[in-house]
Amino acid sequence: MKNKKLHEWLSVGLLLIGATLLALNLPMSKWAFPILGISRLWLSILMFKKKDYPMFIMNFFYLIVDIVGIIRWF
Repeated sequence: MKNKKLHEWLSVGLLLIGATLLALNLPMSKWAFPILGISRLWLSILMFKKKDYPMFIMNFFYLIVDIVGIIRWF
């Protein structure tokens, strides 16, 4: 597996973990926002390097949403 694909799959895995934490609404669910933020930042960088600008903009916007979540929960 190419290195870029591995990074994409690891980021997707973090997204799934973060989304599951939010959906479960457990006391530790606040940690979903940093997990999602790391994944979104990672994907934003990858998409920018791939010149996939629509995906870059989408992930960057969600990164901002995650930062708002971090500020509100912590």
